[in-house]
Amino acid sequence: MRNVISMVIGAALALGLATSQAAEYEFIAADNSVETKTCVYAAADDLQGLKKQVRRSYDNNVRYMSQLLRCNDQDINTFAHTYGAEGTAGYLNNRVSAAYRVDESIEIIDVSKADSTNQGKVTVYVMSK
Repeated sequence: MRNVISMVIGAALALGLATSQAAEYEFIAADNSVETKTCVYAAADDLQGLKKQVRRSYDNNVRYMSQLLRCNDQDINTFAHTYGAEGTAGYLNNRVSAAYRVDESIEIIDVSKADSTNQGKVTVYVMSK
C-alpha cells in the first residue's frame, strides 16, 4: 500500500514539475503591417488589442477577418489556440465560421516534440500572409 501511495505522490510531483516548466512565448512582428499586428494580438492573448484591430481594420467583422488573414501559415483562430491564448482563442472560436472553428474538447499532444530542456521564453516571429 505504501508503494502505491509513494508512486502516486511521485507522479503528482513529476506532473507538477513538468507543468511548471512550460515555455513562455514572446511574439515579435516580422513587419509593421496591420495583419501581422492582429496576429500578434491574437497569439499574445491581448483581447482588447485584437478587438481594436478588428474594429479599425476589418469593419468589426471577425468572420471576414478569419477568412482573410493567415498567421504563420495558419488561420488566426488556430494560431491563437496553438499558443494557448485562451481569451482571444475563445473570442475568435465563438465568432468564426464553422470551417475555422477549433474543437476544444479534443487535445492532441505531440510527445515526440516535447523538449524538457526548453525552459524559459520562446521567441516566435510572426508574419501574416
